[in-house]
Amino acid sequence: MRPSGTTRPAVSVVVPFWGDEGDALVLRRALERLEAGPHDELIVADNTRAGFAGTPLASAATIVRASAQRSSYHARNAGARVARGEWLLFLDADCVPAADLIDAYFRAPIADRCALLAGQIRGDESQDGLLPRYARARNYLSQTEGLHGKAGTAAATANLLVRRSAFESAGGFAEGIRSGGDVDLCWRLRDAGWTLSYRPEAEVVHRHRETLGGFLGQISRYAAGARWLDTRHPGSSPQWPLVPGLIGSGRDIAANLVRGRLDEATYRAIDGIGLLAHAIGYRRSNTAEPIG
Repeated sequence: MRPSGTTRPAVSVVVPFWGDEGDALVLRRALERLEAGPHDELIVADNTRAGFAGTPLASAATIVRASAQRSSYHARNAGARVARGEWLLFLDADCVPAADLIDAYFRAPIADRCALLAGQIRGDESQDGLLPRYARARNYLSQTEGLHGKAGTAAATANLLVRRSAFESAGGFAEGIRSGGDVDLCWRLRDAGWTLSYRPEAEVVHRHRETLGGFLGQISRYAAGARWLDTRHPGSSPQWPLVPGLIGSGRDIAANLVRGRLDEATYRAIDGIGLLAHAIGYRRSNTAEPIG
Protein backbone atom coordinates (compact mmCIF):
# COMPACT_ATOMS: atom_id res chain seq x y z
CA MET A 1 0.00 0.00 0.00
CA ARG A 2 0.98 3.63 -0.49
CA PRO A 3 2.36 5.56 2.49
CA SER A 4 -0.23 7.69 4.28
CA GLY A 5 -0.11 11.46 4.45
CA THR A 6 -0.14 12.17 0.71
CA THR A 7 -3.03 12.86 -1.62
CA ARG A 8 -3.34 12.54 -5.38
CA PRO A 9 -5.97 11.45 -7.92
CA ALA A 10 -6.97 7.82 -8.25
CA VAL A 11 -5.00 5.87 -10.84
CA SER A 12 -6.02 2.77 -12.79
CA VAL A 13 -2.97 0.74 -13.83
CA VAL A 14 -3.69 -1.11 -17.08
CA VAL A 15 -1.40 -3.88 -18.35
CA PRO A 16 -2.01 -5.90 -21.53
CA PHE A 17 -0.94 -9.52 -21.14
CA TRP A 18 0.22 -12.08 -23.69
CA GLY A 19 2.07 -15.17 -22.50
CA ASP A 20 1.66 -18.31 -20.44
CA GLU A 21 1.05 -18.97 -16.74
CA GLY A 22 4.76 -18.58 -15.96
CA ASP A 23 4.73 -15.12 -17.55
CA ALA A 24 1.61 -14.30 -15.54
CA LEU A 25 3.42 -15.17 -12.30
CA VAL A 26 6.30 -12.88 -13.30
CA LEU A 27 3.80 -10.07 -13.93
CA ARG A 28 2.13 -10.71 -10.59
CA ARG A 29 5.45 -10.26 -8.75
CA ALA A 30 6.04 -7.01 -10.65
CA LEU A 31 2.61 -5.59 -9.82
CA GLU A 32 2.91 -6.56 -6.17
CA ARG A 33 5.81 -4.11 -5.92
CA LEU A 34 3.57 -1.12 -6.56
CA GLU A 35 2.62 1.08 -3.62
CA ALA A 36 -1.01 1.57 -4.62
CA GLY A 37 -3.39 3.85 -2.78
CA PRO A 38 -6.84 2.82 -1.50
CA HIS A 39 -8.58 4.26 -4.58
CA ASP A 40 -6.11 2.91 -7.14
CA GLU A 41 -6.77 -0.28 -9.09
CA LEU A 42 -4.71 -2.81 -11.03
CA ILE A 43 -6.22 -4.14 -14.25
CA VAL A 44 -4.72 -6.87 -16.42
CA ALA A 45 -6.22 -7.20 -19.90
CA ASP A 46 -5.71 -10.83 -20.92
CA ASN A 47 -5.00 -10.99 -24.67
CA THR A 48 -4.56 -14.77 -24.74
CA ARG A 49 -7.00 -17.26 -26.16
CA ALA A 50 -6.85 -19.57 -23.15
CA GLY A 51 -7.05 -16.89 -20.46
CA PHE A 52 -3.66 -17.68 -18.93
CA ALA A 53 -3.68 -14.58 -16.70
CA GLY A 54 -6.81 -15.60 -14.82
CA THR A 55 -5.61 -17.98 -12.12
CA PRO A 56 -2.14 -16.55 -11.36
CA LEU A 57 -3.31 -12.93 -11.24
CA ALA A 58 -6.89 -13.19 -9.96
CA SER A 59 -6.07 -12.13 -6.40
CA ALA A 60 -3.68 -9.36 -7.45
CA ALA A 61 -5.65 -7.53 -10.15
CA THR A 62 -8.95 -7.24 -11.96
CA ILE A 63 -8.78 -9.53 -14.99
CA VAL A 64 -10.45 -8.44 -18.23
CA ARG A 65 -10.63 -10.74 -21.23
CA ALA A 66 -9.56 -9.12 -24.52
CA SER A 67 -9.58 -11.98 -26.97
CA ALA A 68 -11.09 -10.56 -30.16
CA GLN A 69 -7.74 -9.73 -31.79
CA ARG A 70 -4.03 -10.19 -31.10
CA SER A 71 -3.33 -6.55 -30.29
CA SER A 72 -2.01 -4.85 -27.17
CA TYR A 73 -4.08 -1.78 -28.10
CA HIS A 74 -7.26 -3.84 -28.20
CA ALA A 75 -6.30 -5.15 -24.75
CA ARG A 76 -5.50 -1.69 -23.36
CA ASN A 77 -8.86 -0.37 -24.55
CA ALA A 78 -10.61 -3.31 -22.89
CA GLY A 79 -8.83 -2.55 -19.63
CA ALA A 80 -9.54 1.17 -19.86
CA ARG A 81 -13.26 0.57 -20.36
CA VAL A 82 -13.63 -0.91 -16.87
CA ALA A 83 -11.23 1.56 -15.22
CA ARG A 84 -12.58 4.03 -12.65
CA GLY A 85 -9.50 6.16 -11.98
CA GLU A 86 -9.07 9.76 -13.06
CA TRP A 87 -5.77 8.73 -14.66
CA LEU A 88 -4.80 5.62 -16.62
CA LEU A 89 -1.27 4.29 -16.14
CA PHE A 90 -0.36 2.01 -19.04
CA LEU A 91 2.49 -0.41 -18.37
CA ASP A 92 3.87 -3.38 -20.31
CA ALA A 93 4.01 -6.87 -18.89
CA ASP A 94 7.78 -7.11 -19.47
CA CYS A 95 8.45 -4.10 -17.23
CA VAL A 96 9.09 -4.02 -13.49
CA PRO A 97 7.84 -0.78 -11.91
CA ALA A 98 9.57 1.06 -9.11
CA ALA A 99 7.58 0.71 -5.89
CA ASP A 100 6.79 4.45 -5.81
CA LEU A 101 5.99 4.70 -9.54
CA ILE A 102 2.43 5.98 -9.14
CA ASP A 103 3.29 8.64 -6.57
CA ALA A 104 6.34 9.74 -8.57
CA TYR A 105 4.11 10.89 -11.41
CA PHE A 106 2.36 13.38 -9.11
CA ARG A 107 5.30 14.88 -7.20
CA ALA A 108 5.33 17.88 -9.54
CA PRO A 109 2.18 19.77 -10.55
CA ILE A 110 0.45 18.67 -13.75
CA ALA A 111 -0.77 21.41 -16.10
CA ASP A 112 -4.48 21.50 -16.87
CA ARG A 113 -3.90 20.83 -20.58
CA CYS A 114 -1.41 18.04 -20.00
CA ALA A 115 -2.94 14.68 -20.94
CA LEU A 116 0.19 12.54 -21.25
CA LEU A 117 3.07 11.98 -18.86
CA ALA A 118 5.90 9.73 -19.99
CA GLY A 119 7.91 7.95 -17.33
CA GLN A 120 11.43 6.61 -17.64
CA ILE A 121 12.03 3.18 -19.23
CA ARG A 122 15.40 1.84 -18.14
CA GLY A 123 17.00 -1.30 -19.50
CA ASP A 124 17.57 -4.13 -17.02
CA GLU A 125 21.26 -3.96 -16.07
CA SER A 126 21.22 -7.61 -14.98
CA GLN A 127 20.85 -8.68 -18.61
CA ASP A 128 24.44 -9.11 -19.77
CA GLY A 129 23.77 -10.66 -23.21
CA LEU A 130 24.81 -8.90 -26.41
CA LEU A 131 21.39 -7.71 -27.53
CA PRO A 132 20.27 -6.28 -24.17
CA ARG A 133 23.61 -4.48 -23.88
CA TYR A 134 23.14 -3.13 -27.40
CA ALA A 135 19.59 -1.98 -26.61
CA ARG A 136 20.79 -0.15 -23.49
CA ALA A 137 23.70 1.46 -25.39
CA ARG A 138 21.30 2.70 -28.04
CA ASN A 139 18.74 3.97 -25.47
CA TYR A 140 16.34 1.74 -27.35
CA LEU A 141 13.13 2.54 -25.44
CA SER A 142 14.14 5.86 -23.90
CA GLN A 143 11.16 8.20 -23.83
CA THR A 144 13.36 11.12 -24.91
CA GLU A 145 16.07 9.54 -27.09
CA GLY A 146 14.66 6.24 -28.32
CA LEU A 147 12.32 5.17 -31.10
CA HIS A 148 9.31 7.04 -29.69
CA GLY A 149 10.76 10.16 -28.15
CA LYS A 150 13.10 11.87 -30.59
CA ALA A 151 10.55 14.43 -31.71
CA GLY A 152 9.37 15.08 -28.15
CA THR A 153 5.77 14.57 -29.19
CA ALA A 154 5.12 10.89 -28.46
CA ALA A 155 5.91 8.24 -25.90
CA ALA A 156 5.69 4.49 -25.41
CA THR A 157 2.90 2.78 -23.48
CA ALA A 158 5.47 0.72 -21.60
CA ASN A 159 5.21 3.50 -19.00
CA LEU A 160 2.68 6.19 -19.86
CA LEU A 161 0.19 8.04 -17.67
CA VAL A 162 -2.86 9.35 -19.55
CA ARG A 163 -5.65 11.64 -18.36
CA ARG A 164 -8.75 9.49 -18.61
CA SER A 165 -11.06 12.25 -19.84
CA ALA A 166 -8.66 13.07 -22.69
CA PHE A 167 -8.23 9.39 -23.53
CA GLU A 168 -11.98 8.89 -23.78
CA SER A 169 -12.49 12.08 -25.81
CA ALA A 170 -9.94 10.75 -28.33
CA GLY A 171 -11.72 7.40 -28.57
CA GLY A 172 -8.87 5.48 -26.99
CA PHE A 173 -6.26 3.56 -28.98
CA ALA A 174 -6.77 2.64 -32.61
CA GLU A 175 -7.56 -1.06 -32.80
CA GLY A 176 -6.93 -3.69 -35.43
CA ILE A 177 -3.19 -2.91 -35.50
CA ARG A 178 -0.02 -4.52 -34.19
CA SER A 179 2.19 -1.46 -33.65
CA GLY A 180 2.18 2.34 -33.63
CA GLY A 181 -0.97 2.89 -31.58
CA ASP A 182 0.79 4.67 -28.73
CA VAL A 183 2.41 7.22 -31.06
CA ASP A 184 -0.89 7.71 -32.89
CA LEU A 185 -2.74 8.42 -29.64
CA CYS A 186 -0.11 10.95 -28.58
CA TRP A 187 -0.33 12.76 -31.90
CA ARG A 188 -4.14 12.81 -31.92
CA LEU A 189 -4.19 14.27 -28.41
CA ARG A 190 -1.56 16.83 -29.42
CA ASP A 191 -3.70 17.85 -32.41
CA ALA A 192 -6.65 18.26 -30.01
CA GLY A 193 -4.66 20.76 -27.94
CA TRP A 194 -3.29 18.49 -25.20
CA THR A 195 0.36 18.38 -24.17
CA LEU A 196 2.93 15.74 -23.23
CA SER A 197 5.31 16.02 -20.27
CA TYR A 198 8.14 13.83 -18.99
CA ARG A 199 8.57 12.36 -15.53
CA PRO A 200 12.04 10.74 -15.52
CA GLU A 201 11.68 10.00 -11.80
CA ALA A 202 8.70 7.70 -12.56
CA GLU A 203 10.68 4.66 -13.59
CA VAL A 204 10.20 1.11 -14.79
CA VAL A 205 12.86 -1.45 -15.67
CA HIS A 206 12.38 -3.16 -19.01
CA ARG A 207 13.73 -6.54 -20.06
CA HIS A 208 14.97 -6.34 -23.64
CA ARG A 209 14.78 -9.15 -26.17
CA GLU A 210 17.67 -11.58 -25.76
CA THR A 211 17.54 -13.50 -29.06
CA LEU A 212 18.38 -12.15 -32.50
CA GLY A 213 15.11 -13.51 -33.89
CA GLY A 214 13.09 -11.80 -31.19
CA PHE A 215 14.96 -8.54 -31.65
CA LEU A 216 14.59 -8.50 -35.45
CA GLY A 217 10.93 -9.45 -35.16
CA GLN A 218 10.38 -6.47 -32.88
CA ILE A 219 12.12 -4.12 -35.33
CA SER A 220 10.04 -5.53 -38.19
CA ARG A 221 6.84 -5.00 -36.22
CA TYR A 222 7.82 -1.42 -35.37
CA ALA A 223 8.52 -0.83 -39.06
CA ALA A 224 5.06 -2.06 -40.05
CA GLY A 225 3.67 0.34 -37.47
CA ALA A 226 5.78 3.16 -38.88
CA ARG A 227 4.33 2.69 -42.36
CA TRP A 228 0.83 2.63 -40.86
CA LEU A 229 1.64 5.88 -39.03
CA ASP A 230 3.01 7.43 -42.23
CA THR A 231 -0.26 6.63 -43.98
CA ARG A 232 -2.39 7.93 -41.11
CA HIS A 233 -0.19 10.98 -40.52
CA PRO A 234 1.39 11.64 -43.94
CA GLY A 235 5.13 12.27 -43.94
CA SER A 236 5.54 11.48 -40.25
CA SER A 237 7.30 8.10 -40.36
CA PRO A 238 9.22 7.41 -43.58
CA GLN A 239 11.23 4.26 -44.08
CA TRP A 240 14.73 4.36 -42.64
CA PRO A 241 17.26 5.04 -45.45
CA LEU A 242 18.62 1.58 -46.21
CA VAL A 243 21.57 1.99 -48.59
CA PRO A 244 23.15 5.06 -46.93
CA GLY A 245 22.63 3.42 -43.57
CA LEU A 246 24.32 0.18 -44.60
CA ILE A 247 27.22 2.06 -46.14
CA GLY A 248 27.64 4.08 -42.95
CA SER A 249 27.49 0.96 -40.80
CA GLY A 250 30.11 -0.78 -42.91
CA ARG A 251 32.43 2.22 -42.74
CA ASP A 252 32.05 2.53 -38.99
CA ILE A 253 32.56 -1.19 -38.41
CA ALA A 254 35.91 -1.03 -40.20
CA ALA A 255 36.98 2.12 -38.37
CA ASN A 256 36.09 0.69 -34.95
CA LEU A 257 37.86 -2.58 -35.67
CA VAL A 258 41.02 -0.66 -36.56
CA ARG A 259 40.79 1.20 -33.26
CA GLY A 260 40.13 -1.99 -31.31
CA ARG A 261 36.60 -0.94 -30.34
CA LEU A 262 35.05 -4.37 -30.66
CA ASP A 263 31.81 -3.61 -28.83
CA GLU A 264 31.01 -0.58 -30.95
CA ALA A 265 31.94 -2.45 -34.14
CA THR A 266 29.50 -5.18 -33.14
CA TYR A 267 26.81 -2.64 -32.29
CA ARG A 268 27.20 -1.00 -35.70
CA ALA A 269 26.82 -4.43 -37.30
CA ILE A 270 23.56 -4.87 -35.38
CA ASP A 271 22.52 -1.40 -36.56
CA GLY A 272 22.94 -2.63 -40.14
CA ILE A 273 20.97 -5.83 -39.53
CA GLY A 274 18.26 -3.74 -37.89
CA LEU A 275 18.07 -1.54 -40.97
CA LEU A 276 17.44 -4.62 -43.10
CA ALA A 277 14.74 -5.82 -40.70
CA HIS A 278 13.12 -2.38 -40.81
CA ALA A 279 13.14 -2.36 -44.63
CA ILE A 280 11.43 -5.76 -44.68
CA GLY A 281 8.96 -4.88 -41.94
CA TYR A 282 8.03 -1.58 -43.60
CA ARG A 283 6.49 -3.62 -46.41
CA ARG A 284 4.53 -5.89 -44.10
CA SER A 285 0.95 -5.47 -42.92
CA ASN A 286 0.29 -3.85 -39.55
CA THR A 287 -3.10 -5.53 -39.27
CA ALA A 288 -3.72 -7.44 -36.06
CA GLU A 289 -4.69 -11.07 -36.46
CA PRO A 290 -7.88 -12.43 -34.87
CA ILE A 291 -7.37 -14.77 -31.95
CA GLY A 292 -8.67 -18.09 -33.24
